[in-house]
Amino acid sequence: MKQTVLAIGTLLITICGTTAQDLVEIQKHETGHRSAIQSAPHVSTVAGAPQTDEWKTVMRKVAIYHTKDDSVTRFKEAKLETKALAEIGIGNDMAGGRAVTPIIGTGINGTTMTNYTPPDNAMAISNGGRIVAVDNEDISYFNETGTSTGVSTHSSFFSGLASSSYLFDPKVIYDSKEDRFIYVLLHGNHYTNSKIFVCFSKSNDPENDGWEIYELPGNPLNDYSWTDYPSIGISNDELFISTNLFYSSGGFNETVIYQIDKFDGYNNASSLTYSLWDGIFDANGGRAFTVVPASYGQQGAYGPNMYFVSSRSGGSTRFYFYEITDNLSGSATLTVDDIIASYSVAADGNQAGSSSLVDVGDCRVQSAFYLNGIIHAVHAGEYLNSGYSGIVYHRIPVDNPNDSETESFGETGIDYAYPSLASFGLNECDQSVMVGALRTGSTIYPEMRVVNCDNDMNWSSSAQIIAGQAPISFIGSPERWGDYSCMQRKHNAVDPEVWMAGCYTIFGNRYRTRIAEIKGDYTPAVGPTIDFYSNDSLGSTPYFVNFYDNSTNNPVSWEWTFEGGVPNVSTLQNPLVAYTDTGWFDVKLVAWNDDCFDSLRVDSMIQVVETLPTDTDTILIGGVVEAYVIDGDTYQLFNGELVPLSIEEAQVLKNRTYPNPIRSSEMMYVDIEMPQGDMVEARIYDMQGREVKSLFVDYVKAGRHQLGFDKFALSAGQYILKVTTDQKILINEKIIVQP
Repeated sequence: MKQTVLAIGTLLITICGTTAQDLVEIQKHETGHRSAIQSAPHVSTVAGAPQTDEWKTVMRKVAIYHTKDDSVTRFKEAKLETKALAEIGIGNDMAGGRAVTPIIGTGINGTTMTNYTPPDNAMAISNGGRIVAVDNEDISYFNETGTSTGVSTHSSFFSGLASSSYLFDPKVIYDSKEDRFIYVLLHGNHYTNSKIFVCFSKSNDPENDGWEIYELPGNPLNDYSWTDYPSIGISNDELFISTNLFYSSGGFNETVIYQIDKFDGYNNASSLTYSLWDGIFDANGGRAFTVVPASYGQQGAYGPNMYFVSSRSGGSTRFYFYEITDNLSGSATLTVDDIIASYSVAADGNQAGSSSLVDVGDCRVQSAFYLNGIIHAVHAGEYLNSGYSGIVYHRIPVDNPNDSETESFGETGIDYAYPSLASFGLNECDQSVMVGALRTGSTIYPEMRVVNCDNDMNWSSSAQIIAGQAPISFIGSPERWGDYSCMQRKHNAVDPEVWMAGCYTIFGNRYRTRIAEIKGDYTPAVGPTIDFYSNDSLGSTPYFVNFYDNSTNNPVSWEWTFEGGVPNVSTLQNPLVAYTDTGWFDVKLVAWNDDCFDSLRVDSMIQVVETLPTDTDTILIGGVVEAYVIDGDTYQLFNGELVPLSIEEAQVLKNRTYPNPIRSSEMMYVDIEMPQGDMVEARIYDMQGREVKSLFVDYVKAGRHQLGFDKFALSAGQYILKVTTDQKILINEKIIVQP
C-alpha cells in the first residue's frame, strides 16, 4: 500500500513538474497619491442648436505656446547637423508582409484656422456615422458622407462661461459601449483662471440633442499651477483625463490624472464624482510627463482597471506603462512598470518655399489603445539616427512587458510628426493598426499621411491624405504645427474603417482641418480553431486522464485549465492530469498560433467517483464514456450513482451523433446499434424538410456500427439527420453546423 501511495505521489510531482513555467517577475511599483472623492459642478447645458454669443468675444493668440524643456530644444538643435549630413531616401516607406496600402475614402474640409497655430485637431465618429470634430477655434458636426451639418465657435458653445479667457487643446472621444460622446476643452493659462470643461452628450446626436457641461479645477493642487495638454480615455464605468501642470511663474510641475464617474455626466447629475491622482513618478524615479490613457481599441470597453503609457519627451532607453487597478468605489492603486525602448528627439522639419523650420514636437506619447492584452502606443522620434523625425510604434503585453516590440517608420529626407493610431484588425486578436501623421520636407508643404502596420509588424507604403499648398509662417523658425493629430475607429463597420483628423497648409498662411475616411483590402490574421478530447471521461480516485489537443491552424502554444485537476493549469500540448477529488469537472483550452487565439470550455467533461463496478463494459460516444453495461443492463452515472436505463433509453443513447454542434470543417459520426440485421437509410434534411443528402442506403448486420461523413459540404446552419430501418426510426436528431 505504501508503494502505491508513493508511486501516485511521485506521478503527481512529475505531472506538476512537466508543466511548470519559468516565470519572469514583473517589477511593478506603486506610485502616486489618490485624493478623497471630490465633486465637480454642473455649470451649463448646451440645448442642441449652436448658441450665439451676443458679444461674439474671441480671445486669440497668433500662436499657442506650450512650455518646452530647454534641454529638448538643445537636443533638437544639435540634430540639425546630423540631419544635414544624412543620406537621403533611406527608409521603409514600402509595402511588406500582409500590410495593405491605405485607401483614402471620404474627405472633409473642416475649419480654416485664421489666427491660431497650432490647430490641435481631434475628432470622433459614432457607430451611427455622426462625426464630431474639434480644433482650437470651434466644434463642427458632419455625417460620414462628408456633409457639414453644423458648427459652433468655442465662445458660443461656452457662452457665459468663458468669454474672456483662452480656450484651447480640445479632445473628443466616442464611447462605443454607451453610444455617447465626451468633449474636453481647457480654459485659461494662469492658475487663477485655469479650468477643464468636460462635456457629455445627451444622446448619440449631440448636435440636435445637446450636451451637459461640468467644470474641473485646472489648479487642483492649489499650488499656482495651470493645466495644459490633456489626454482622455474611457473604461467600462469611468472617464480618465490626464494633464500636465505648469507653474504660472514658469516650469513643469507634475502630471495628474482625474478619475471620473462617467455615468454622472451621462445621467445629468448635479455634479461629477471624481478622484485626483498626483505625485506620479515613473519606474526610474523621474516625474511622470504626458501620461496617456489607453482606451479599448475596438467596440466596447474594459475595466474596472485602466492602462496608461508615457515616454520621456527628450528621449530615453525606457518606456513606461501605468495601471489604475480599480474604479472609484474600489481600492484602486496606481502602478508603474518600464520596458527597454530606445528613442530620441529629431531636428525640426524643413518645408518647401520657406527657410523657416516646422516644429516636429518631441518624443511624448501621442496616442494609445489597449486590445487583447496588448497596449499599442505611438510617438515621434529620430529615425535611423539621421536627425529626421519618424514614427515610433510600441506593442506592450501588459502581462509580460519584457516581450514588448518597437518598430519605426520613416524615410530620410522627410519628417513625420504628431502621429496617432487606431486598430485596423477584423477581431480583437488581430493587431493591425493604421497610423496617421503629419509630414513635411524640403520639397513638400506640410501635409497629412497614413500608413498601415500589420499583425506581424510589417509596414505598408504610406498614402497621402491631402497635400499642403503653401509654406506656413506665423511666428518664425520653428513654426508651430502640432500639437497632435487624431485617429478613431468606426467600430461597427463591416470591414475595418478608421477616420483621421489633422491639418495641412493652404494659401494665405493658414492651416485647414482635414477629416478623412481610411480603408484597405486587408488580409486578416487567422487564429486556431480549438478542439480537444480525452482518453476517458469517468473514473474513480485517484483518476488519471490524458488530454489531447486536436486544434487546427497550427497552434504553437497552449494553456489548459483543469477544474479539480493536478496540475490545475498546463502549457503542454497533450497533458496528463490527475484527479483526487470526486465530482464533475470542467476543462478549458486556450491555444495560440502566430496570428491569433481561440478558446473552448467543456462543462462537466470529467466525472470522478469513489469506486466503479467491476466487470463492466462501456458505451463510448466520440471517445467519451457515456454509459456502462453490466450483465447486459445499461447504466448511467447521476450524482455519483449508477442509474439503470430502460431498453428504449439505452437504444437512444447508443444511437447518437457527435460532435454536435460541429464546425463545417469537422467530421461527424453516427453510432448505430443494430439488435438485428436490417436495411438502413441515413439522410440529411434542411429545416423545411427538403432532402439535402442521402448518406447511406444498405443492409446492415446486427452489431454496433459507426457512420462518419465529412461536413465540409454543409454550410453553417441547422439540419435534421434521420436514420431509419424498415420497422422504425433509429435517429431523428437536429444537428448544428457552426461557421
